[in-house]
Amino acid sequence: MDSTAAQPLDALKPELVIGPEHHRFRLKTPLSPHFLGQLWQAEDISTTQPTPVTLLFPSTQLLSHNGFVDKLRDTLNRNRALKDSLAARCYGLFSWRGLFFCSWEALDGLTLAQMLADGRAHKMKEQQKRGLIVQVGKALEAHLKQFNQPHATLAPELIYINRSNGVRLMGYQWRALLEPVRELLASPPGYIGWQSADAFHPNPLDASEDVFALACLIYELYAGKPAFNAEDGEQGRREKELKAPSGLSKEQWKVLHSALAYETEQRPASPLALVRQLYADKADDRKAQPDKPVEALSEPPAKAEDRPANRARFTWSLPTGWAKPTLSGLALFAGGVAVGYWLAYSEAVPTTSSLPPEAQELSQLQQENRALREQLQQFGRAAPLESDGVETAQSDNGTRADIPAPVIAPAEVANGTEMREAEKPADNLSAFRDQWAPDRFAPQMVVIPKGRFRMGDLHGAGDDNEYPVHEVIISRAFALSRFEVTFAEYDQFAAETGRPLPDDGGWGRDNQPVINVSWQDAKDYTGWLAEQSGQPYRLPTEAEWEYVARAGTETKYWWGDELSDRMAVCDGCGTQWDGQRPAPVGSFPANPWGIHDLNGNVDEWVEDCYQGTYAGAPSDGSASAGANCSHRVMRGGSWFEIPRLIRSASRYRHPANSSRNSWGFRVALDLPVSE
Repeated sequence: MDSTAAQPLDALKPELVIGPEHHRFRLKTPLSPHFLGQLWQAEDISTTQPTPVTLLFPSTQLLSHNGFVDKLRDTLNRNRALKDSLAARCYGLFSWRGLFFCSWEALDGLTLAQMLADGRAHKMKEQQKRGLIVQVGKALEAHLKQFNQPHATLAPELIYINRSNGVRLMGYQWRALLEPVRELLASPPGYIGWQSADAFHPNPLDASEDVFALACLIYELYAGKPAFNAEDGEQGRREKELKAPSGLSKEQWKVLHSALAYETEQRPASPLALVRQLYADKADDRKAQPDKPVEALSEPPAKAEDRPANRARFTWSLPTGWAKPTLSGLALFAGGVAVGYWLAYSEAVPTTSSLPPEAQELSQLQQENRALREQLQQFGRAAPLESDGVETAQSDNGTRADIPAPVIAPAEVANGTEMREAEKPADNLSAFRDQWAPDRFAPQMVVIPKGRFRMGDLHGAGDDNEYPVHEVIISRAFALSRFEVTFAEYDQFAAETGRPLPDDGGWGRDNQPVINVSWQDAKDYTGWLAEQSGQPYRLPTEAEWEYVARAGTETKYWWGDELSDRMAVCDGCGTQWDGQRPAPVGSFPANPWGIHDLNGNVDEWVEDCYQGTYAGAPSDGSASAGANCSHRVMRGGSWFEIPRLIRSASRYRHPANSSRNSWGFRVALDLPVSE
C-alpha cells in the first residue's frame, strides 16, 4: 500500500496514471458528481488491452474518518459477491499516494437523479417508465434472494442509465457505511427521501423497505415530484396525503398507495410483487386479445382522447469528453435507455405458458420486448452502425468522406426597402434583407407563400403532444429568416442595448447560431429589430414554423421519411458535429423553400404558449395564447438530440426564462398586404 501523504482530489487530471504498481489506471474524463466524492472515466491499463472503467474517489474528509476505509472495503467485497447483471460490477478497492478509490464497470455517468431533476424522467413514454421500473425491481429482487437482505439504500443518484446496457444499480447495503458519515458527504444522499418510516430507527430492515423505496421511485416518475422529502421525517410518512399521479389507473394507484403505506404489512411482499400487481391490469388486457400483435412503431397512433397526456420527448447525452461509441440513430432510439431496459429484461424473464400465475404478467412483458427488439431493428435500417457494412458516403480512398467546410450558398438577396417599394409584391421564396445603417442589417429573410398543410404527427412516430393532426390555413404570405439568428446578428443587439453577451461555449461566434438565449431574450431581440428597422419583426408561430419546415412535404423530414447523412446535425445524423456542437449556419442544404437548419442544429423558440395537445389549436396559423404562460414551445431539435426528435412535427416545451447551449431561434416578419 502506498504510504505517501494523501493527494487532494483536485490533483486528479486527465491522462494521469494512478494506482498501485501492480495495477495501473489512466484517468480520462471527470463524470457526474457523486455524494461520496468524484467519479472519473478511466482505462485499466494493466489488462492486455486498455479496458474502460469508472473510478469512484471518496473525499479526503471521508477517508480521514475513523474506520471508513475498512467499512468501505467490507461493503465493496459484499457488492463484488452479488451475482446479478443489473448490479454495477465492482472490481475492487485500490490506493495511490494516500488516496483510496474503487473501480467499477464503465458507467456513462447519467443517473436517474439527473433525469428527475431536469424533468426528463417524467417525460418518458409509458413503456420507458415501465422498463425502468421492471429493471430496478428485478435488481432489488435478485439481491433479496441472494442475501435475504434488502438493498436498503435505493436512491436516484445510485441508479445509472447506460447507453449500451440499460440500468445499473450501485449502493447495495451502503446504509451502515453512510449513516455515520452523512454530515461529511458532498451532498445529501437521496435514499433519505425514499426510505420508509422504519428506516428512521436502528432496527433491521426487511424486503418491505425496498418495496417502499421502489414505490417512491414509481410515484416520482408518474407524478413528476417526490412522494416524500428528507425533511418529512417519520411522521411525514404517516400524515402526508398523496394524490394519485396522472398516467396511473385507479387500480394501479390502489396498488402503489398500498406500497407507500406507513404499515409494512400493507405493502406487497417484494419489489417484483409490486411490479406484477402494478401492471396486472395491462397484462390482463393483453391476455384478453392473445392474437393481437404488439403495436408496431409504424402503425397509426391511438386517437388523441385515448392517449395518456404529456408524453413529451426523452433525450440524453454523454458527459462532455466521454469517448462516444460509434452508434447510429437506432442505438440512441429513445435516448438509448429503453433499449437497454427492454433487451436486458427480455432475457431475464421466462416466456413459457407453464409459468405460475404470479409471473404471467411479466412473461407478457417479455414477449412484448422481443417483438419490440425486432421493430427497433427495422426502424433503424436507415441509420446503421458505421461498422455494419452498409454503404455510406465514400471518399476516393474508400473511407467515410469528410464533411465539407461550412459555406453559405450564394443567393440573390434584395434590399428590403426596395422590395417593398416595388410595383408588385415580392415573389414567393425570394430573399431580402433590411438595412438601417451602413453596418447594421437584419437577418436574411425569405418570402413564404400562403397555403395550407396538415400539422402534427402524420406517421405514428411522435409523442402525444403532436395530436390531433389538424389542417392549418396560412392565408397570407410572410417572411422567415433564411438561417438561425447568428451570434454576429445577436451580438450587435446585445452591445447596443447593454445586455450581457451569451456564452458561445468556446465554439466561436460570428456565423455560429446564437445559443444560451431564453425565449424572453429572443422576444427582446425581435422587438429591438422591429424598432431599428421600422418593420414588424417577431418570432414565428408554431404553425408557421412547421409549415415552412415541411415546405410542401408530408414526410418525417423535408428530404424524406428516412434519416440521410449530411442533411442536418443531431446525435446520429452522420456529421462531424453530431452530439458535439452546432454547425455554422448554412452548412447543409436548404429545404425546398430555401430555409436552412429547421431540422436539427439548434432548438428554436417560437411564439406560442405550450399546450399539451393540439385540441383547440388555432387553424389560421396564429400562436396559441395562455393567461399564465410559463412554458413556451420549442421546435426543430438540436445537435445533441436523437434523429426522431428533429422531425418536422416534433415539439416540446421549456420555461420562457431558461436557456441552454443547444437553444436558439429564428425570426419572422409580416409582409405588406397587396391590394
